[in-house]
Amino acid sequence: MERRELQQKINGLICFIVLAVILINGRQILHSVISILGLFRSFWIGIAIAFVFNRPYELLRSKYQKSGRIGKKTAGVLSIFSVYLSVLAVLAAIVWIVIPQLADSLRSLVENAGLYMANLQRELDTLMQLLNLPPVDLSYLTNALLQGIVQLNDTTGTLFSTVLSATGTVVSAFATGAIAIVFSIYLLAGKERLLGQVSRLLKVYLPEKPYTYLAYLQGITVQSFENYIVGQGIEAIILGSLCFIGMLVLRLDYASLVSVVVGITALIPILGAYIGGAVAVILLLIVSPVKACIFLIFFIVLQQIENKIIYPKVVGRRIGLPGMWVLLAITAGTKLGGIFGTILGVPVTAIIYTLLKDGVLRREKQLEEKHIADVTTG
Repeated sequence: MERRELQQKINGLICFIVLAVILINGRQILHSVISILGLFRSFWIGIAIAFVFNRPYELLRSKYQKSGRIGKKTAGVLSIFSVYLSVLAVLAAIVWIVIPQLADSLRSLVENAGLYMANLQRELDTLMQLLNLPPVDLSYLTNALLQGIVQLNDTTGTLFSTVLSATGTVVSAFATGAIAIVFSIYLLAGKERLLGQVSRLLKVYLPEKPYTYLAYLQGITVQSFENYIVGQGIEAIILGSLCFIGMLVLRLDYASLVSVVVGITALIPILGAYIGGAVAVILLLIVSPVKACIFLIFFIVLQQIENKIIYPKVVGRRIGLPGMWVLLAITAGTKLGGIFGTILGVPVTAIIYTLLKDGVLRREKQLEEKHIADVTTG
């Protein structure tokens, strides 16, 4: 018994040392891992796509099998086709909403730049008078803006050469995306066989206890990331919908465009929505500084509700992580790994939290059984 307790203490000390090393050198370790993973970018992106699409794929395949006399293989093919077609339709709908409004916004900016700057000057003069401050002349800014628009029209001819110079990058990105999508389709179609082969390989070459713990860890990891992705998607839809409703009530311009941008950027935990909010403020500032201020106040209130209530409740409840730990995970992840740390901080913390919780419960059960055994023998 003493030897077993000593081994447990040694294992605990090793885990503590490893965790401390990871926390102290987290940024360097993360950057090194990202550099190594970047060598196989297409395949990792394909794995990520397959992982995200796995749950809707399974739901559709189950429905297809239950709906009629459809074999498992046929149901799988139909499910893959349905999932990718649905995603393509959603992306097309987003582009259909965003691109026309963005084009209209740019066209309105070009056509009414002088009028907008005059309105901005008038609003600023009024504000300076109310504050008993000297007026601020924006004529230099107006001239610079108009000159920039003229230069933009004059340099349109050079745009073609710029596009040509970037063609290699575009083709490379397109090829990477195409390979990733094809690889994700292969993974979804043959995941049972692939997982079975990996399981057999590990079972043969690993001892029983490490294999059992690895299977347990894999289950927790998959469940945490799946719940995190679903929760993050729901939270983004809620935030985008609330932003759209609020802008309609306040009669602010570009409600559809801003709501779509806020919803998409909200997929990045906490920080992403601020990017969409900044885009909205810039667009509305061009049209009307008053409307930009109204939206800014509305968005600050909405973000407080989202950060303190919606995100911890929706995402935290999905992954079984208390709201305090969600905020802590995002803060620590951002400090350690930047944008990647922000995205991965919550699910990784959920995995660690689940492992610690299960370990504590298991340890308490062992101590209770030991206490009962001592009382019985005593």
